[in-house]
Amino acid sequence: MSSESSIPPPLPNAARMRGNAIARASLTAMAINAILAILQILIGLAANAFSLVADAIHTLADLTTDAMVSWAGRSGGAPPDDNHPYGHGRFETFASFVLGLVLLGVGCGFLWAAGMRLQTLEHAPPIETAAFVMALITLLAKEGMYHWLRRRGRALKAQVLEAAAWHARSDAASSLVVAIGIGGSLAGYRFLELLAAALVGFMIASMGVRFAYRAVRELVDTGLDPEEVARIAEAIRTTPGVEDLHQIRTRRMADRILLDAHIQVAPRLSVSEGHRVADLVFARLKERFPHLDDALIHVDHENDMTRPPGQMQALTDRTELVQELRALPAFAAATPDWIILHYQGGRTHLDLQIPAEQAPFLLAADRTALFSQLESLRQRHPDLATIRLFVEIAPEKCIPKAESHESSA
Repeated sequence: MSSESSIPPPLPNAARMRGNAIARASLTAMAINAILAILQILIGLAANAFSLVADAIHTLADLTTDAMVSWAGRSGGAPPDDNHPYGHGRFETFASFVLGLVLLGVGCGFLWAAGMRLQTLEHAPPIETAAFVMALITLLAKEGMYHWLRRRGRALKAQVLEAAAWHARSDAASSLVVAIGIGGSLAGYRFLELLAAALVGFMIASMGVRFAYRAVRELVDTGLDPEEVARIAEAIRTTPGVEDLHQIRTRRMADRILLDAHIQVAPRLSVSEGHRVADLVFARLKERFPHLDDALIHVDHENDMTRPPGQMQALTDRTELVQELRALPAFAAATPDWIILHYQGGRTHLDLQIPAEQAPFLLAADRTALFSQLESLRQRHPDLATIRLFVEIAPEKCIPKAESHESSA
């Protein structure tokens, strides 16, 4: 017996509100970057600070990635559709991967630029104090953006905003390089800019690798941490009605968790009761893990991981039993509704539920002949371990009563 179901996804309004919040944060960052870039260009040109102008161009390039964050936030918050039945959370993951590559490129660019500037250091033009002041203002603004975006990212559990926060810190590091370079130029120690550029370049490149690696792990459906999987497994195992758990699999989609698992219940539970146990598992998981978005719970009557291949297919099926039952005089009126089959341990167990309208005829029959017919049926099917006969005494609308007889191997 198996029952498969899934937890409904979060309400579309909640996902869309989160997506809009991510987009608003990225748009605010874009506006600040644009203002800083314009001021850097104007002051850099007036103060003969080429590094300040270059940093402004770098800031303008960041606006492109900020736009990508905004797009990812809105796209990731869209509700599921026919083409994306699990939602659009992977748009955020993709944007985080791209931002990771951008950070890697920026870091390598700093390393390369430090080497190139070392060769032309003596040709650097004189720089005015206004450029140093602007570099400090930019540094403080970018560092403030880093802390703000990181807080928003953690509050919204948006990895893409955390990546954008680190991108803002890379911008702050760039501004630090400019400030050190300008300050060193004013003090006569221009080599300090190159040392800082090399150090910051390595730091940014390593951050880019880390963000890209995390995004790739999610894109290839890497499971949750073992500790978190253990907590989920414990919540499932302690749910009333669950006898065991096996084959649990997990993955992430942006800030959400997806999982599927096989639970084992009592072997002769009805389909509806087994499904109710699965519903209880759903409710407990949603209560304890709010970021669980979707779960597929497969209900087993035994551990199917240890079952020999093809064992279930080799057992007697319903169609065959119905035909043979109808060939027996006492069961000529048999229908598929009479038959309840249990497949357990490589054997078949047959329960016959005789409806109330057929009960008088069956009870009036010769019991010895009746059991002999059932025994002959069992002899023709070596996998048929037991036959149990249930006779309905009262109609379905009344309180059901049953009389039970069993023939077993």
